[in-house]
Amino acid sequence: MPGAAAPGVVVSTDAAESIWRRGWSRFFRNHPHWFDAALAIVIYLMTASAMIVGDRMGNDPTPPAWAWIVSGIACAALLFRRIHPWPVLAVTVVGFLLVQSASQDVPPLILTVVTALVTITLAGQRWPAIIAAVAVTLATMLIGTITDATYWSHPRPIAVASLCALSIAFADAIRNRRAYVAAVEERARRAEESREQEASRRVGDERLRIARELHDVLAHHIAVINVQAGVAGHLLERQPDQAREALDHVRAAARSVLSEMQAVVTVLREPGDSTAEPSEPLPGMDGIDDLVDGFRALGLQIDTVVSGAPAPLPAAVDLVAYRAVQESLTNVGKHAGNAPVVVEFDYRPEAFTVTVTNRPARAGTRTSGRQPNPTGGFGLIGMRERAGSVGGQLRAQPTSDGGFVTSVTLPLSR
Repeated sequence: MPGAAAPGVVVSTDAAESIWRRGWSRFFRNHPHWFDAALAIVIYLMTASAMIVGDRMGNDPTPPAWAWIVSGIACAALLFRRIHPWPVLAVTVVGFLLVQSASQDVPPLILTVVTALVTITLAGQRWPAIIAAVAVTLATMLIGTITDATYWSHPRPIAVASLCALSIAFADAIRNRRAYVAAVEERARRAEESREQEASRRVGDERLRIARELHDVLAHHIAVINVQAGVAGHLLERQPDQAREALDHVRAAARSVLSEMQAVVTVLREPGDSTAEPSEPLPGMDGIDDLVDGFRALGLQIDTVVSGAPAPLPAAVDLVAYRAVQESLTNVGKHAGNAPVVVEFDYRPEAFTVTVTNRPARAGTRTSGRQPNPTGGFGLIGMRERAGSVGGQLRAQPTSDGGFVTSVTLPLSR
């Protein structure tokens, strides 16, 4: 049938009206001057209708010609209320009082005054608007009393005062709500910025943690592979048995790299990416003997000294201490070769200190020809950051005999 709705489609009258209202509201919000023009036309038509009806019913005398002109000027002034609110208020008040003097009733032109008062109140000038409303009410009573001695006892002045008061109260309520909504939106914006900044900070911290972890995992084993590969190449023809042993160390270090890299990648996976959980705990002082033995197998001469009463360390401190020993011995292997090393563990009630001291490299040892720089290198930077993360301190500097000392002090209570 023509005009029938599509099957299965139900059009709600309330929904259609709501869409229509929203459309007009959006249009006037985007084009405020069109709203002002429409408001001015409506008020002028209401005023003209009131004067015509009052004349025909005999309630009011025939309005003079100038009343139509004054009403038009007062209504047209509303077009400028957003840029010149006070001059518009003055024009509308004068126009209303003039038309009021020719009428025995309150003409609808009072709505121009109400609109001007609303505009001023929304601009944040509530008290000046109240003073202006009082002045309009008093002027209305004065003009009405001049033409009619009993005018002051009529309800018309009360109607004028009520309209002005309600308009100011309504506008003030709108302004307060706008301020409240703006404050809520500002708090939401700041909260969103704070969340973004916190997320960025967490991402940065996580990147540093991953970088340190990768460095600590790879540096030691890659150094071992480098040294042992060089040894194997040097001894391959003259001492094949020792070369084979060096290659065994290379394979073992490569397996360790793969195993620890797999553990790091597993930690970086999103929850639910894999059902497999890391099976090995984080390294700590419980594995320090195996770590030292591994370096001894590479040819380092390491002595360990323990002072104080050994006790379990907090998890974070335990990991930092292990990584400090690992990085320090790796640096010795890279930069001091077969130099004797002393590793000291000092257990105290308030702090735990790890000190790794090596003497100068012996003559004829193949090294990189330099000692670790206490102000550069990712290894020392990572150690300093790890120590700082638990409130500790790092000291790394050359010794007087040409060796190098690295000391990490970690508090046991923060």
